[in-house]
Amino acid sequence: MKKTIAILFLFIFLCANTEIGQLLKLPNLVEHFTEHHDQDEDKHGISFLDFIAIHYNDSQHHSNQEKDNHQSLPFKTINQSVNTVLAFENITEFSFRKPNTISVNSNVPFSPEFYTSDVFACIWLPPKLS
Repeated sequence: MKKTIAILFLFIFLCANTEIGQLLKLPNLVEHFTEHHDQDEDKHGISFLDFIAIHYNDSQHHSNQEKDNHQSLPFKTINQSVNTVLAFENITEFSFRKPNTISVNSNVPFSPEFYTSDVFACIWLPPKLS
């Protein structure tokens, strides 16, 4: 039961938000094709591929009165859907206290040998003439 409901919701979502909803117009396509097939002058009828070529490639083939009827065919119109997500945020104010500073007196021995060395210092000197 859950699977059926999930498929139903997926179908409704796809029909509303994508171009898959154009497939619901397929009965209009079949009906319009049968009209053209019956109206064809030679008794062989129009083929389905010729029907598609006439209606989807050649825009000058039909009069303005028939253009309204052709708008009901699938994939003839552009449907744009815009989905907008609106979110409301709760504004929470934060207050921070400045921590009390603690002064520490430490007696660290200071000596230049800790951070200088003659070996590393001579790398950065320019070359000397002997």
